[in-house]
Parts: sequence; C-alpha cells; structure tokens
Amino acid sequence: HDWQNLFSHLVAAVLADALDQEEYGELALRLAQGHAGAIQQELRAQKVDKRRYWICAFCVNQHATICAGFAPPPPEGTPEYWRWDANRRDSVTGELHWTC
Repeated sequence: HDWQNLFSHLVAAVLADALDQEEYGELALRLAQGHAGAIQQELRAQKVDKRRYWICAFCVNQHATICAGFAPPPPEGTPEYWRWDANRRDSVTGELHWTC
C-alpha cells in the first residue's frame, strides 16, 4: 500500500487482478472518466464478475508505534530517498510525523 493512494486505486487494483492485468493505472483512469459500466461488461465477458476478494479495511497509524525515529535514510537525491522522506511526513500537511 501507499498512504498517498486513493480508494479508487484500491478498486482499480482489484479490477486489474480480476481482468488479469499487471497494472491498475489505466483502469483507475477509466473509472475516473465514468466508464464503470464498460469495465463491468469486461468482467462479465471474462466470467470474473462474481469473483470475491478479501480487503482488510482497518487503518492503523503505523507512525504511532515508531519510537526513537525512522529508519536510516537512503542516499539523498535518489528515488528511494524521496519515498523515504515522503513516508515520514503527513501526506496533507507535509509535516514530519512525530515520534515518541
């Protein structure tokens, strides 16, 4: 998961799995454009419209359990550093999560 994903990304990821697609981005875009009916027809055509998925909907503030700080940072200027830095910040305010 990613804290910055939208609920529609979860739905698109489930649809992508059902339709045996490796990426969910195109389905997320189609959903946003109002093409849910066409996607439903594709699910029916592939006979996967009755498939069931288990989705754990509990949200846990993992940062509440971080004591003594975050993991060591990756090298600055790398994509890994950007992700590490983004994950230690509030996605709305950009402020650092506090630690105990």
